[in-house]
Amino acid sequence: MKKTRQIVLTVIALFPMLICAQEVSKSDRAKNIVKAVNQKDAKLYVENFSEDVKVYMYGEDGNFALRVNGIEALYENRAEHLKNHPDVRNEIQHLAEIDNRLIMHDIVWLTPDREEGSSVVEIFTFDETGKIARVDVIQQKNLFSQEE
Repeated sequence: MKKTRQIVLTVIALFPMLICAQEVSKSDRAKNIVKAVNQKDAKLYVENFSEDVKVYMYGEDGNFALRVNGIEALYENRAEHLKNHPDVRNEIQHLAEIDNRLIMHDIVWLTPDREEGSSVVEIFTFDETGKIARVDVIQQKNLFSQEE
């Protein structure tokens, strides 16, 4: 009986560590997003986001405008993007984590014909479950006009 009690107490003590070990880190979420883009997998992409995710784009007027509202809209947006840009490729340059946010600077090539990629910065805000609830995107004005 004493041995069983020790086993139970050990399992109870280790359980929180096991849960934490299974959580996906913020940087892993960013890496998964880039992996999904490079694999042309919209489903894998949206697995990193909360159901009510909101994506804002920085505009020429100096403000952020809501472009995507909800995970279904995000899936449709990414699926369409990957369909329209079948050769798109991403590469992470920098990741910086501050509190519940992760800032990612990545380079995007929409076509393999382009020697230089375009810089994009995303600020991901995470919810209490560890998923991305908000994205603020800053990208070059002429990103899509650079396609050949």
